[in-house]
Amino acid sequence: MPLPTPFPASRREAWRCAALLLAGLLLSTGLPPAPARAEEAAPATLKPGISVVMIETKLLFGLASADGSGVSEQEWESFLTTEVTPRFPDGLTVIAAYGQVKGEAHGTAQVVREGMRLVLIYHPDTPEAAAKLAEIRKLYSERFHQWGVLQVTNAVRVTL
Repeated sequence: MPLPTPFPASRREAWRCAALLLAGLLLSTGLPPAPARAEEAAPATLKPGISVVMIETKLLFGLASADGSGVSEQEWESFLTTEVTPRFPDGLTVIAAYGQVKGEAHGTAQVVREGMRLVLIYHPDTPEAAAKLAEIRKLYSERFHQWGVLQVTNAVRVTL
């Protein structure tokens, strides 16, 4: 098998070459390769004392709005109940938070401070979960005239 060129034409090709080299090294050590996706490493259900790899998604929902009316506690609770919980019925955590932002994307060079809700969701790494998260973000942005909903996603080890 010919060796990959030192400077692949694309980033995707570079990652493919790196993955092939890493797989070759792992196979030569006798260690099994790591699963490609978090869901492949996790049992079907989270059980006490068992550690599993899942995806942790943090969604940050701003409560301010461009017209100054903001998102009321009642509106937030309704959105959480009707849009978020049905998509992730196994559980989630909501934290009342405070945030600030500055920049042209928000129409100002000044620091804007606002209340927010941080929602933590632990879920398998599936296209279905990703689609549900995208739906939630889109619906919130449209309904409450938000610039966007920040999403942070990490693979984590979870133990019950």
